[in-house]
Amino acid sequence: MYIKINDLTIYKLLSKLWRNTYIKFKRNREEKRYNKYWMEHIEKCGNENEDKTFFVVRRREMYIGLFSYYLTNVYQVGKALEQGYIPVIDMQNNPNMYLKKEQIGKVNAWEFYFQQPCGYSLVDISRSKSVIWGSGWVEDIFPYNDVSFLLDKNGEINKWKRVAQTYFRLSDEAQKRVDEVKELLGEKKTLGVLCRGTDYTSNKPRGHHIQPSVNEMCEKIDDVLAQYHCEQIFLGTEDKDIFLKLKKRYGKKLFTNRSNFIEYHGENSIGKLVSNKVEDAYREGMDYLVTIVTLANCNYFIGGHTSGTVGVVLMNEQFEYCYIFDLGLYN
Repeated sequence: MYIKINDLTIYKLLSKLWRNTYIKFKRNREEKRYNKYWMEHIEKCGNENEDKTFFVVRRREMYIGLFSYYLTNVYQVGKALEQGYIPVIDMQNNPNMYLKKEQIGKVNAWEFYFQQPCGYSLVDISRSKSVIWGSGWVEDIFPYNDVSFLLDKNGEINKWKRVAQTYFRLSDEAQKRVDEVKELLGEKKTLGVLCRGTDYTSNKPRGHHIQPSVNEMCEKIDDVLAQYHCEQIFLGTEDKDIFLKLKKRYGKKLFTNRSNFIEYHGENSIGKLVSNKVEDAYREGMDYLVTIVTLANCNYFIGGHTSGTVGVVLMNEQFEYCYIFDLGLYN
């Protein structure tokens, strides 16, 4: 009996030792590999393109929308160009909302929506002599959180507009879709309105910009319609509840490029709603891109402070009137 207890005691001690050493060691090693992979580093992939240095722009998060990628990519592309590197955007080698599981590592989701900045793809640089893999962690980017910056009150926004408008050209499919919606705009004076979904106004995600309520948005829309005599309203929203409320108020004057909307029932975010229905993710990304580009082509603009709004500002030449709600951050 004593031997059996002693054997059991030894077994427990060994098991504990194994858990506290080997498993911990394995996890630490995996974490170091993961961190090393996502740190900026240089690779020699072959001997091609000896006179060029490529910079791969990438990001490790999964549950982020297209225009969150867009903002960090604009910044990193701009910085790469300043240093004489040729940027290549990678949304292929890490899971993201726009790729199915079997596409990871094979298909670059960025190229669904935009062309590569300088015409080089990941395939083109796969045997290049000098490739810098950029950090996957989001760094500080241009001060897009500052509304005065977006409204060009400090004279710096044009630098980033040039990067966005020169190097972020739409894919052929996206351009075709945008041209179709542009025909709907016609020559009428159009007010563009961007409303972030009720997942924000309901969940109030800490550190994100406070979004206006539907009533606050309507008050501002009414003021602009009265002052500038806009003939129509182009609405950008993915949220069915917001669409129905504004459609009821403005009727035939209001239109959108969407034929379907997302119904929000208290989930953490609309981004996760889309990712849980991955067959819809490509379409959702395309619809949102067409929305943002169309808003940038309107005469007037009103929006809450979101990544999409920053995209609108970067893509637009010059609005006759632009208003961005500056309501602070959710605590």
